[in-house]
Amino acid sequence: MTTIRRVRKTDDKSMAKIIRCVFDEFDMPKTHTVYDDPDTNRQYELFRDEPLSVLWVAEADGKVIGTCGVYPTAGLPKGWCEIVKFYVDSNARGKGVGNQLFAKALSSARCLGYTTAYLETFPQFSGAVRMYERYGFEALDHQIGNSGHTATSIWMSKKLCEADFADADMEWEVLSTQNIIHRPHLDAYCERVKLPNGKIYDEFYHLHFAPVVCIVAETPDGKLIMERQYRHAVREVLTEIPAGIVEDGEDPLTAAKRELSEETGYGSDDWQPLSVEYAQGGVQDNKMYSFLARNAIPVGDRHLDSTEDISVHLIDKEEVLGMLIRGDISQAPLSPALWKYFALYTDLLR
Repeated sequence: MTTIRRVRKTDDKSMAKIIRCVFDEFDMPKTHTVYDDPDTNRQYELFRDEPLSVLWVAEADGKVIGTCGVYPTAGLPKGWCEIVKFYVDSNARGKGVGNQLFAKALSSARCLGYTTAYLETFPQFSGAVRMYERYGFEALDHQIGNSGHTATSIWMSKKLCEADFADADMEWEVLSTQNIIHRPHLDAYCERVKLPNGKIYDEFYHLHFAPVVCIVAETPDGKLIMERQYRHAVREVLTEIPAGIVEDGEDPLTAAKRELSEETGYGSDDWQPLSVEYAQGGVQDNKMYSFLARNAIPVGDRHLDSTEDISVHLIDKEEVLGMLIRGDISQAPLSPALWKYFALYTDLLR
């Protein structure tokens, strides 16, 4: 029985052997290919360290018999990924293993948010090329990206997204606007608007807030920095991640670093953007920028605003995930950052 699973550290030697045996079998070029690529010997680390990647391994009777993965190769256009490391042991071919691996990789590429899949290969792999064509891959006339595998001579791509939105005729026309509240970080407008169907809506209330940042902060020992603070609008003490307003003249990353330090006393030199979302697009126009701060450590005293009363808690990531699933973290704008962190930067949802 064949099992498709994620790569493990113990697979490195077996995978490298399969890849190089295929090149020997077909008398393929050895230079400027995956054969002499040093990453071929460290595939587990390569994919572990890139959150928007995955490497699938086919195993039968405890033996690795094939691999196929997804990787954001440098130099590819935005939204593109490369289907990589697609090799099957000679004794396992013709049994559907390659098809299973390739289908799994394509499914993963879509789940990881890629819009186009790209691959590089050789004419000697004619059977594989025919399979790529059955999956809808089309030939390109030149290599794309910087894989370093310049000996390849066949390049193909496939569009992964089928959704096609035509939204231009859905926009509303603003007929008049009145600013009814003007305060620091908040403006409220009453707008008279015309809908695409011709109807007039006399009172649409549009709120303008300053942009907001939120931070998923992870300590060197893998705990997440969480907060508890009273939120008067809902009359409850809520569990949150560090967050705050982007001040005038600040970029979001600078604001995120400042908020983490002010609210928790922690800092980090390892920052990754997670997402950019509208906080509540139905009535508000401000965006929320979320970041991951790894290896966060204490860097100084906290500096809270006059209305802030925040308790800081270091909580195991497994417990935080449980809190999300139970609904104990109920600030809707903050939850997407945590879900994305758990999906891409941990194995807890896999």
